[in-house]
Amino acid sequence: MAMICALCVTHHPVLRLSLVVNGVLGLAILSVGSPWLILLLAISLCFHLWQAFRTTNWLAITLSVSAALCFAVLFSAHFLLDIAFYWLVLSVVILSVSGFFNYEEPAEDEEVPVEPSRHDDLDKTPLKELPDRKGLEKSFAVYSEAHSKNCVLVVIRLEGFETVNQHIGRDFGDLLLAQSANRIKQQLTSDAVLNMKGRSGGVDKLAHLGGLNFAFICAVEEQKHLHEQLISQIRQVTLKPFNVANCTIEVKVRASYVNCNDPDHSFDNLISFAYLALDSNPDKAIVPYQSQMMIEQLEQQARLRELAHLDFASELELYFQPVIRNSDEHIEFLELLLRWQHPKQGILAANKFIDDIRVAGLGYPVAAFVIERAAELAMALRMEGIQLPLSINVFGPEMLHEEFIEFVDRIATEHRLEPGDLIIECPLDLFMGLDDQGKAMVARLNSIGIKVCVDGLGDSPVWLAKLPNLNVEYIKVAPSLTADFAHQAQVRSLVSGMVDMHTQNNAKVICEGVETLEQLKFVKSLNTYAAQGYYFSYPLSSVGMISWLKQWRLERE
Repeated sequence: MAMICALCVTHHPVLRLSLVVNGVLGLAILSVGSPWLILLLAISLCFHLWQAFRTTNWLAITLSVSAALCFAVLFSAHFLLDIAFYWLVLSVVILSVSGFFNYEEPAEDEEVPVEPSRHDDLDKTPLKELPDRKGLEKSFAVYSEAHSKNCVLVVIRLEGFETVNQHIGRDFGDLLLAQSANRIKQQLTSDAVLNMKGRSGGVDKLAHLGGLNFAFICAVEEQKHLHEQLISQIRQVTLKPFNVANCTIEVKVRASYVNCNDPDHSFDNLISFAYLALDSNPDKAIVPYQSQMMIEQLEQQARLRELAHLDFASELELYFQPVIRNSDEHIEFLELLLRWQHPKQGILAANKFIDDIRVAGLGYPVAAFVIERAAELAMALRMEGIQLPLSINVFGPEMLHEEFIEFVDRIATEHRLEPGDLIIECPLDLFMGLDDQGKAMVARLNSIGIKVCVDGLGDSPVWLAKLPNLNVEYIKVAPSLTADFAHQAQVRSLVSGMVDMHTQNNAKVICEGVETLEQLKFVKSLNTYAAQGYYFSYPLSSVGMISWLKQWRLERE
């Protein structure tokens, strides 16, 4: 009976099993009295005693220890003094009764809920009180029935919270998000901003779409550009630093807006358009949605489906364009340009599909294909007695990995390329974020005889102090810096400074986009090393490259 009571109040599986074993062995000893059963019972009692000590329940421990001592004494007395068995069994029953006292503990794998300590201000977060997407949709539907959708949907996206969550903690990230929402709400006081019913029954003008995305709807019947003014005000107040956890933090704000005048567009369409505008232009702070964005997205989706079945050998081709030295008008090297023989759109330049190549996960395979094809062309040139370097474009970070470097080294060895036969061109933004490992990979390329060229200097603002630290052979100046002759004095001063800086670091500066003789004269006056552009040659198929080179030499001789 004591064992049954203990089993009724005990839920720990190990302890329940211990009680059952003790009781069964006790009954077996009464009926059989085998010495082996007594030995098994002793082992079971030791296990039960160990479990009792693990519980730190002192009442259970006291009873268990007393019962164990009683068992040891009676067990010895039974053999020495021939004392009856029932005294021995009595100790077992007492030990089982000890299970009645609360001796179970939480399972080791069971998680004990602990209330997390929270910052006091986090309980005041307004995000739970803000309207959600459903509230925004209801407000839009009510307004549309009376005003024929003469309004603008604005989506606000906050950025920079990954660093906050990582270094300060997600709780403080939530607090920062709440403060940002408050700042946005304070700018939406105009009656032209539609009211929405919040989840707690209140009225607000700002909806929380989830994550870091917020939205509001602005009527533009009286002020056509009110939404743009509100976006500007929101960006100004949100860009002011926040003080969270004794830290000063800056939050970036991006916004997109969609005109809701088309009656064929549902609310879900408008939200999708706003997100599409934000995602299509990640570098712009304010992005108005345009129908062309949807067309481009559909075209990209079609290209991605086609890229999934792309046959490199038959559909990808390399074109070439020469880089001409300014000093003697000889060819410094030939740049190989990737082209896609698209079945519907014709020949596509790399800038039309290279982003899709990366999205499709083909960045490394395409780079490997181009390098192997370039090595074959370099070997073919050498067999014709033409010693001329070839450059290839690598558009992503795939070149800065050990696997890629080893592949390039193997291809160069297999095709018996000499140092300087291959040049790898990379976009400038790739070099701006190089860490120590990336710089080591650039040095590794140089060590195996592959020269490196930085492409696109001038396409975007850069920190020029980083470039001298890179061991590169060539620097290409973007056409945008030399195309405007209306301000030659300013351009001359800027580009001349770049040329002098890189020349001192043993880098050769090349001007791209030279299309006229006047441009060529201008870039020569800047003391640049070489030039490239349509003035010399349009990109040509590599199929006739050897013939073109021979003709070029005959004309120059």
